[in-house]
Amino acid sequence: MFKKILTILLFAIFIMTGKTQSYWFGAKGGLAMNNQSWGAGFGNIGANRDAMFSFNGDLFLESYDEEKKGALYAQLGFHTRGSALRFFSFNNDFNTLSKYKFNNIVLELGAKKAFFSTDDYIPYMILGIRGEYTVGNNLGSVSQFAEIVNADYIRKFNYGVTFGGGFEMVMSELSNIFIEASIQPDYSLQYEHFGIENVRSPDPSSTERIDLPPTQVRNLSIEVKVGFKFLRKIEYID
Repeated sequence: MFKKILTILLFAIFIMTGKTQSYWFGAKGGLAMNNQSWGAGFGNIGANRDAMFSFNGDLFLESYDEEKKGALYAQLGFHTRGSALRFFSFNNDFNTLSKYKFNNIVLELGAKKAFFSTDDYIPYMILGIRGEYTVGNNLGSVSQFAEIVNADYIRKFNYGVTFGGGFEMVMSELSNIFIEASIQPDYSLQYEHFGIENVRSPDPSSTERIDLPPTQVRNLSIEVKVGFKFLRKIEYID
């Protein structure tokens, strides 16, 4: 799997750098607010779905946009998707918060367009497509609700889009820093099962057996990142 990801990334780099030879490279990281839409019932207990926060990071390459017509970028990173679910019984016997985490390797390809530029900063927008592969999760450690969620139903491959924008600040001819915000909805499902029958209720005070309806979980993340980039500039001299 990692060989395939590396091959795709190298192919994207070849396309981006083949025309101009010059390109930007760098890293970015920051805070993500992760949410999920869950379509499951939880028997005789309730569940409040809260955001789960994580730190995500990427390495990227970006084509050199000397004429300000737009640039292409490719990036590879590690992102934690998920949500925080607060379970509570109706008679307040318990109230507990559980975080459902999915650790994903993320490959993103996209385009970047500057609105205008000054000597000090460059506002821009981005639009990209993502492919994600889940390399780990914490479902096994959520033992209190182990019968509700099961790692066997995780979908390893997911995809979605990224759109957002930011401000790039010029530090020198060969280096810039930037702050960027983006919204990253998934079109595919991170988790899906088709119904589970006759499971024990998660309510510790109950011995009831319940049937769970089909569950579909889709990711949505909002990220704010800070990054730095360096220019590998090639000049031809006659």
